[in-house]
Amino acid sequence: MAATTLQRPEPSIARQVLTLAWPVIVENAFQTLLGLVDMLLVAQLGTAAIAGVGAALQILWVAFSLFGALSLGTTVLVAYWTGARRPDEANRVVKQSLVMAGGIALLLTVLGTLTSDLAIAALGAEPAVVAAGGTYLRITFLTIAALIGMFVLNAALRGAGDTRTPMVVTGAINLINAVAAYGLIFGALGLPALGVAGSAWAAALARIIGCAVLGALLWSGRRAVSLRGRAGWRPDRALIGRLLQIGVPSLLEQLLLSTAILVYGALALALGTAVYATQRITFTAIMIAFLPAFGFATAATALTGQSLGAGQPERAERATWFAVKAAAVWMALMGLGCALFGDRFMALFTTDPEITTLGALCLRLIAVALPLWAVILGLSGGLRGAGDTRFPMWMAAVGNWLVRLPIGYTLGVVWNLGLPGIYAAFLVDAVVQAGAMIWRYRQGRWRTLLTAPTAPPAEGIV
Repeated sequence: MAATTLQRPEPSIARQVLTLAWPVIVENAFQTLLGLVDMLLVAQLGTAAIAGVGAALQILWVAFSLFGALSLGTTVLVAYWTGARRPDEANRVVKQSLVMAGGIALLLTVLGTLTSDLAIAALGAEPAVVAAGGTYLRITFLTIAALIGMFVLNAALRGAGDTRTPMVVTGAINLINAVAAYGLIFGALGLPALGVAGSAWAAALARIIGCAVLGALLWSGRRAVSLRGRAGWRPDRALIGRLLQIGVPSLLEQLLLSTAILVYGALALALGTAVYATQRITFTAIMIAFLPAFGFATAATALTGQSLGAGQPERAERATWFAVKAAAVWMALMGLGCALFGDRFMALFTTDPEITTLGALCLRLIAVALPLWAVILGLSGGLRGAGDTRFPMWMAAVGNWLVRLPIGYTLGVVWNLGLPGIYAAFLVDAVVQAGAMIWRYRQGRWRTLLTAPTAPPAEGIV
């Protein structure tokens, strides 16, 4: 195996991984902060508001899978052509991705605005929760084109090795969101008091500005990829097919994951509104704790794609294993924080002692699994960068639907262990998926996927 140790990595590989990873970690922290600020402000409106916004976000995770898959295909192909020193083809990928994004945005806007209340009610929520969640969801779907645009443009920049621009833009829009949310939720700063709707409109405003800024930067031609010129905007069936070839398995993976999260939420909601509110707060903690793994996984994806485009699979392997080990160290530290300060984290959102105590216990269970999830996410990033998106898809199916849900239901509901039982299944799932990912990566089949006949031809996409 060509993996290096964390203490003595190849300097150039370590530097490149860290250079790509830390802006993604900071960017994801900004994104999480946007949600955290919203949740902290919405929490002042009561438990029903927390549960409603939490339910809306769970449903949005399903929608995110559509454009998340598109953004993955964008990152992989832009990285491949960047490594092959073909910027014209990388630019074509970005333009075609935006064309597809427009169609997805139209579909989600129509369907989402028409079914928002029904979707929240389908989770078994109380009327007050349906009212709050439906309002948040409807506004988000009305403006979802900006969110999809940000996903695709950020993905393109990352594939080309520019992770700093997405970080800076995301940081800026978080400041906008924080100020606007405070004003629109509570009626401060001369703005109307809109409650939960104010939180949704503030996030939408921030995303619209972010999408516009990213579009302008790429149109200027001063970034690693460019939107300038008429060439490449006409729908290209061959290139769209390649994006789908990479993205569809990821789409199915994300659908499996997001729908499983919906079922977890329904299980928690069936145990009571207080338990569900606890689940939503602890899920926020999970997203924060996962930030290092997401960053290093993105670095593994970009460097794998670039390395394979340049004909250097060994470099891709070294980069991926260093990313995995570095992520595991950081995730272990995050887990320690969850274990030691879980009660203080819960107290940021609520003064309810039942929710605080239950949440702190769940966070201790989560802490044990975090290093294993660093392995899962890091190796998945390397596999995806090589175009192997099917295996992570199958593992999402097995891990969520055959391991975590049955065990979570048995422990949490049948054995009456409640939310801690549901989270105990999270640990079991981590063990299964980590072992499977190590096995798959060591097989080495990922080395030849992007150079097979189904990969982009050397003379360019036509």
